[in-house]
Amino acid sequence: KHEVNLLVLAAGRLNWRHTFSSEGGTIIWVDSKDDMAARLRTMGDQSWLSHVPGVGSCCNKDALARALEQAQADFWPRSWCLPEVPVEEIAAFAFPAAQRPRATLIVKPSAGTQGKGIEIVRSARALQIAVDHLDYKGAIVQEYVERPLLLDGRKWDVRIYALAVPASDADSDFAVFLACEGLVRVCVDQYEAPCPRNLHRTLAHLTNYSLSKYSDKYEHCEDPSDGSRGCKRTLTSVLRHLRGVRGVEAGPMWASLGELARGTVDAMAAPMKAAAFDAQHWESEAFAQLVRRKYGKCFHILGLDVLLDEDLNPWLLEVNCNPSLSLEEVRPLLGVSSRSEANQLFVEAKRDRAEDKAPARGLRWGRPCRCAKLPRPHVHHQCPIDTAVKLPVVEGAMSIIQRLSEADETSVCSATALAEGTIYVPV
Repeated sequence: KHEVNLLVLAAGRLNWRHTFSSEGGTIIWVDSKDDMAARLRTMGDQSWLSHVPGVGSCCNKDALARALEQAQADFWPRSWCLPEVPVEEIAAFAFPAAQRPRATLIVKPSAGTQGKGIEIVRSARALQIAVDHLDYKGAIVQEYVERPLLLDGRKWDVRIYALAVPASDADSDFAVFLACEGLVRVCVDQYEAPCPRNLHRTLAHLTNYSLSKYSDKYEHCEDPSDGSRGCKRTLTSVLRHLRGVRGVEAGPMWASLGELARGTVDAMAAPMKAAAFDAQHWESEAFAQLVRRKYGKCFHILGLDVLLDEDLNPWLLEVNCNPSLSLEEVRPLLGVSSRSEANQLFVEAKRDRAEDKAPARGLRWGRPCRCAKLPRPHVHHQCPIDTAVKLPVVEGAMSIIQRLSEADETSVCSATALAEGTIYVPV
């Protein structure tokens, strides 16, 4: 799996030993509900699991919307869940006959990922058509943030990372730590306020790498400290850039992101625990009892996608329970003008691999490739921006969990002490 490269790198930087076997360890890293269930059965009392039971069901767009609306989160755009709320009711609110200019809504399939199935609409008729075309049973309809803060005229958002650990005290359900770095994704096309003539311009409205990478205008950046260029940038570099061009101060921005992260996890806590402890969520009541016993030895890295508006207000767009930990990006194969030239490169690469006696370590970085990641010949590279963001996120989480595992049950270890020396701060 793509995240293995990152986990191996993080373990190496901490001088940890990693293994791909089923033996126990300080941290058992899983990436699916089935894997989590299998490891819960066998993990020892001293091990920690990298997945909090119940989190997946709470990160679905409709479940997240219900939790945040119940918490009256002011960083969550007004939303409606389909099919619970009729389309006609949404349209009557968003598109009253006398309202000018028209509102803009975004329709997101509940189970959709990587920008798939998203539609932007500005009329009741367009809303109904978008809903009729859904491939999924449910969706949320959300007010579109029409005045985003722009970078050189382009829309952007940022994925920030929150580490959630079930708390041992009665004051809160989770200890929450915010990583003081984030992954900025910048649209490839210039932004224009939504209107009928530009709603189809997906790459001006959506920042997803899974969509942008196909564009010839996608810009790669090699320097994580450069916040002025690239379709991927680090948040710290962007904040420095914004301070220079707009006078944006990083301190208040991080404070507001911390409040958003804390408020999001607090809103998810009760439904997450309810799902985790519900026997109907699992195969049996006995397994639900096992989850209750092991719940306090789990942790989770959440990916929160956030958009800033022109007034620097952060808006939560969604929460990812399995944020990508891949360090890989794909780039078109350069210097190739014909199919025969491309074929020759592949022949030479295959010969070089056959002659190379050193272990390949499973990496395909730097090799020509024809996989489905891009429709034309391309090369896989380790992305310096992904590495600068994700490696300290995972390394810091490992360090915090190690400190928790080493703490005596009778001792009290403050959140600040747990996060010391890592990229995280308690929120």
